[in-house]
Amino acid sequence: MIENVKVAVVYLSWLPYDISNFNSFLKSYIQFDARHPHRLIIAFNGISLVNQQKVSSFSELLKSFKIVDYSCLYYNGGQDIEIYARINQEIEFETILFLNTFSILREAGWLAIYLNHFSPQVGLISASASCQSYYSSVFQKHPYTWEGEKGLAYNFRKYKLFLKALFYWRWLFHPFPNAHVRTNAFMVRREEFLQMKVDLIDTKFRAYLFENGRRSLTNYYLRKGMKVLVIGKNGNAYEPPEWKDSNTFWVNDQENLLVSDNQTELYQLGTESERKSMTKLAWGT
Repeated sequence: MIENVKVAVVYLSWLPYDISNFNSFLKSYIQFDARHPHRLIIAFNGISLVNQQKVSSFSELLKSFKIVDYSCLYYNGGQDIEIYARINQEIEFETILFLNTFSILREAGWLAIYLNHFSPQVGLISASASCQSYYSSVFQKHPYTWEGEKGLAYNFRKYKLFLKALFYWRWLFHPFPNAHVRTNAFMVRREEFLQMKVDLIDTKFRAYLFENGRRSLTNYYLRKGMKVLVIGKNGNAYEPPEWKDSNTFWVNDQENLLVSDNQTELYQLGTESERKSMTKLAWGT
């Protein structure tokens, strides 16, 4: 056991998914040394939704990797952010890096890269960010004109969505460009994160609000006068005006991405047309 460790790396494993996600994370964790002392905490979520046999299979896989220093936590269910907030209350490490089910580490020294830039002036660091707006995306994805070839029902739903965005979502989300870090592979200090009032996050929509709403995690730290950074596998840190050029999320080949996930993989596997559309949503061009 490592003594006096101040950093926790929390990996949230959603049990109802296939075990392959957990296996991929553990492989990357073994392959790429963190190069900084830490405690690995595996948070198994969704216990109440699976049988004991599946829980045992995840536990056996973890043991097979022969990781020396780790702890396990168990939760019945809830959105990722809700579980992160609960974990933050329950553990007592000074600094916490939160990783989601789809996280895969991509470079040796990944934890050292985070900590090298985590000065007192910095409140939040993530492996990726975007300028996408949940509100503006509605109008970026759909043309204003009537699309006769798609039928009455489609157009009715589209214009209903426009009205919902105009009269509701516009008050909850800043329009594009809405700079925010993505809430995967993000690092915070426990005490500062505790001070943030995290509302009940029991739906995917509330999770979107936490990530890119007007009262987002990013804006919480910016209002405190603290820096919010994105880091790359090259070891460099980037402030908001540089996020697109960091080549970490939905741009070029994401060649500087330090921690990948299902959304970065979606882009990587997309067609040229799909990738252009995703880049436009994230960065406007």
